[in-house]
Amino acid sequence: MSHPSMRDYIDAMDKQAFDRLGRMGNDEILSRSVEEWIADFIEKFASADIPVIYPDQVSHSTVTGEVAQYAVPNANYGNVPKVQGLIHQFHLPFTGNRNFFFYEPEGWIELFPRAEVLADELRISIGGAWYTPQVLEDIVDKQVAIIGKRLDRFRKDAERYKQDFPGRLRPRLEEKRNKAEGEAQTAAGLKYPLKKRDDAPQTYRLPATPKPLAPKAASSSAAKGHPEFTLDESDYQDILRICESMSLVMERSPTVFEKAAEEHIRVHYLVQLNGQYQGKATGETFNNIGKTDILIRHENKNMFVAECKFWGGYEGLKKTADQLLGYTTWRDTKTALIIFSRNQDFTSVISEAQRAMKDHPHFKTGPKAESETRFRYVFTHPDDKQRDIIVTLMLFNMPKPVKT
Repeated sequence: MSHPSMRDYIDAMDKQAFDRLGRMGNDEILSRSVEEWIADFIEKFASADIPVIYPDQVSHSTVTGEVAQYAVPNANYGNVPKVQGLIHQFHLPFTGNRNFFFYEPEGWIELFPRAEVLADELRISIGGAWYTPQVLEDIVDKQVAIIGKRLDRFRKDAERYKQDFPGRLRPRLEEKRNKAEGEAQTAAGLKYPLKKRDDAPQTYRLPATPKPLAPKAASSSAAKGHPEFTLDESDYQDILRICESMSLVMERSPTVFEKAAEEHIRVHYLVQLNGQYQGKATGETFNNIGKTDILIRHENKNMFVAECKFWGGYEGLKKTADQLLGYTTWRDTKTALIIFSRNQDFTSVISEAQRAMKDHPHFKTGPKAESETRFRYVFTHPDDKQRDIIVTLMLFNMPKPVKT
């Protein structure tokens, strides 16, 4: 089964950076020097938050449970009798983006040991009636060393990309700026006075650090003393744009993603999104519960939910929409259905998906086409038809497994 790799992450960030450059208008690019823009782009797109572990701070706890009665060569124990015993849990603290623990490094290296990835620690559990303190320590030390070695490889890959990035960005940035300067000089040389636009953009500055999401209280609910919060439309569009960029990388990388499972694809989105949005406690705004959903929570309520699914036909999409609606609790909740298709006839998939959305019992209005494969709908909440839910359907043509 294919796993996400650091190359996938780097390709995705690279595409987002140059897409961002392509969207910059003349006023914006002239508002800062080339060097200032390069520094901002490096901070935003070429600075991976690779986790740092702290082996000298490993702690230990135990829980009671079933463990194998004796050791056998087969690590899965086979049919070895089970007895009640201690399960030793070793807690390895870390800082940084936890989703990189689900990535593969470039080139072969030992697999990450089996460990539970929590908000700020890895939990390694070892159970067996025959273990001695020395054996346990040796196992933990070896596993911690493997984890450290793999993270070091990630850091080297990320640093290499960061060093190469300015050299590739500068020529295109200078070309775009020179073109903007030329057009500005042409406009300034005309004898006619320049009419100021009411909607002229102000000087733009990229955030130096991942920006926080700022939920806004709906005015009608705030007046009643029980505010309901909604995701700002600009943040919502930015989130969708990041997901779209990541999906296009998948479309164009058939050898990497042709066998990728839903849970591995989801990890890619989490890394990209958390790299650009800052959470409160753990540094993670986006997280997952269950197998496929990506969500933002505010005051223990879901405010943004996305479902990543492979195309399962007309009825399959309606069921996925039901699952998505089941997570929503607030009015004006903004959601996304990210659907990957490995069908040969992708045009038919787009048509059938739109038909399924319109035939859904909670469909209200739509679609509003935002691109050839991105459509915005309004659904009603399953428990209250007075409450609207925005559902953006995003369809992507995934690589097909090649028969050998």
